[in-house]
Amino acid sequence: MSRLHLRRRTFLTSSVAAPLFLPSLGRTQSLENVDLLLDWKAAPTYAGFYIARETGAFRKRGVDVRLVEGHGAAVAAELIGKGKDYWIGSSSGAATAIGRAKEQAVRSLAVYYRRTPTVVYARAEDHIDAPRDLYGKKIGLVKGSGTVDEYRALLLANRLDRKRITEIDVEWNAQPLLDHKVDALIDYEEIMPAELQAGGKKISIMRLADFGVRLYSLNLIVNDDAWAAPGRKAVARKIVEALQEGYGLVRDKPREAAAMFKRIFPDISSRYVDQSMIAVGRQLGTLQIGLQSRVGWEDTLKLLTALGLLDRPVGPEEVAILD
Repeated sequence: MSRLHLRRRTFLTSSVAAPLFLPSLGRTQSLENVDLLLDWKAAPTYAGFYIARETGAFRKRGVDVRLVEGHGAAVAAELIGKGKDYWIGSSSGAATAIGRAKEQAVRSLAVYYRRTPTVVYARAEDHIDAPRDLYGKKIGLVKGSGTVDEYRALLLANRLDRKRITEIDVEWNAQPLLDHKVDALIDYEEIMPAELQAGGKKISIMRLADFGVRLYSLNLIVNDDAWAAPGRKAVARKIVEALQEGYGLVRDKPREAAAMFKRIFPDISSRYVDQSMIAVGRQLGTLQIGLQSRVGWEDTLKLLTALGLLDRPVGPEEVAILD
């Protein structure tokens, strides 16, 4: 199994290896140093960030980015909202909106996952392919995880009776499914499901986004005061541009992106990286990378409101920079 069992994320550090290739900027050009906070540990989900660093996409724009591993989307939003140690980084659309409703000084600059990557996965022979297939089944849920709220969103969107599904507390691993203690589990598609597929396990995948769960996920957020400062605003825009390059490679050349990611993190299973990178590339979609819209945020906020996760009403312009 891979190092990915170190995870996990919720709704509510360490530095990484040095780049293998950095184009020369000349002796006279200085670089703006930025600590960019990721909301979790190194994984293909964040490949665009690592590849932008690896290929020199940040540095050629005059920015020297240090990627710092974090402890969850909610924690990342809170730290960036404070603006003391970090003023820019990744989070989830839900954590950004929930944080904003709590008066955290953050807004979204770009959205990379415009559809939630969360899936319900099961043994292929059990044929759990649609929400109603969960009736009479046992699903494993991790207490405190944002996936529990996404599971609630799936039930809400499909008008399912929660009492007709048996919910069992589990930890972040697939063993309960493999041991037939549960019939289904929930996770990002590119995490445990990809790891199981890379290991030859036959599983079915039910994407929540295909069944009415309209929720922005992985995004880039910025501190309000930093965005108001012309210098940092310019740096933030350069980071957005560099990440378009990084995630562009993931989407358009997943094999090349996987090979690069494996060079940076040789301890992560090679087969897993290959499988996961395909899922990440598909998740990025066909539109401009990082594109966020008022409609997309309206859908996200509507769902979070229905789930009772917002402390107060917030609108798209308060949550995201839509210029």
